[in-house]
Amino acid sequence: MIENQHSSFNLWKVMVVLAHRRTFIIGFVCLATITAVVVALVLPKWYRAKTSILPSQIEQNIGLTGNIVQYAMSSAGFELPMMATPSDVYATMLKSETIARAVITENKLQSHYNFKTFQECYLYLRDMTKISVTSDGIVELYYEDKDPQLAAVIANSYVKHLDSLNRQVKVAKAASDRKFIEERLAANQLLLDSARALLLSFQSANKTVDLDQQRDLAIKSATDLKSRLALTQVQLDVKRKMYSSGHPEVVQLENETAELKKQMDAIEKGSGTASYLGLPLADIPDLTIRYTALKATVDLQSKVHELLTSMYEEARIKEQKDTPTISILETAYPPELKYSPKRTLIVVITFAASLILAVFLALFADYLENLRRTSPSDFELLDQARREFTGKHRYHDS
Repeated sequence: MIENQHSSFNLWKVMVVLAHRRTFIIGFVCLATITAVVVALVLPKWYRAKTSILPSQIEQNIGLTGNIVQYAMSSAGFELPMMATPSDVYATMLKSETIARAVITENKLQSHYNFKTFQECYLYLRDMTKISVTSDGIVELYYEDKDPQLAAVIANSYVKHLDSLNRQVKVAKAASDRKFIEERLAANQLLLDSARALLLSFQSANKTVDLDQQRDLAIKSATDLKSRLALTQVQLDVKRKMYSSGHPEVVQLENETAELKKQMDAIEKGSGTASYLGLPLADIPDLTIRYTALKATVDLQSKVHELLTSMYEEARIKEQKDTPTISILETAYPPELKYSPKRTLIVVITFAASLILAVFLALFADYLENLRRTSPSDFELLDQARREFTGKHRYHDS
């Protein structure tokens, strides 16, 4: 029972030990804290400049072909998922080496930071740059530097070259689309001319100007002739009953009947002299099918030509267009307050860590002192282990 009491934790004993070694604890904590204060004051100040971009709707298609996002990614040497948003596109483009190289060259950062190689400067620039996309889709760019003016300049330089790259990509894509549409327009013009020539040849050969009206005219003419022929035939039959075959009225009606039959035969079978005013009824079905096919081909090619012409003009406008492609929500200005070091945090953490370490060292020193007094053999083993660890045993005689 007594042994259990002695082996259990005794808070008051710990407090006595700490009070006994308070000078060491206070001195250790004060020394560490003062050192932290000095270091925090000596550390250089770092400033963080911020700029943000409001994403706009990136044009996915120009004309018949193309995807500006994929083209931008392939031009800069990287790829994005198919479902990438405009914000993701901008963020990835800002992280590209293409823009980093432009920023380094424009601001002469390699000589400013005294780097021997471009790669070293690029890696440093990448480490100092933070790019993120908020939940609202806003692209934020931060740059840290000891000079607040330079931090703002570099942050704005990123946005400037992002816009420049975006313009180059759009102009190049528009030029590619214009060339493609121009080739398709030339090919379509040949098809349209060929279709028109075939239709014109068909109309000349078959004397068809407006098939629908000519067909209606032929049917109307045939109907009128049939009506006149039937009426004349009735009159002829009546006159034959009344007069002899040589009677003048009978002869006149016979001549009219023969002429009407001749005209009817010309309309129905195409015999006689054809003209643009009417079509042979026997040829109308075949002519209608052939004319409809040729006219449909001309109409189709005309619509395609009209569409390609409109798209060609649109591509030409986009190729010549040189307007800003991004919306700057927040321009970077030289920050007035430092971003780091967090001096108060450094001092507080150092104070807490040094206090914990000082308490541990004080308790450990008291443990060693008690061990040497109560168990010399165990203390000797511990001291021997220390000598083995530090290598001091090598000077002892074998």
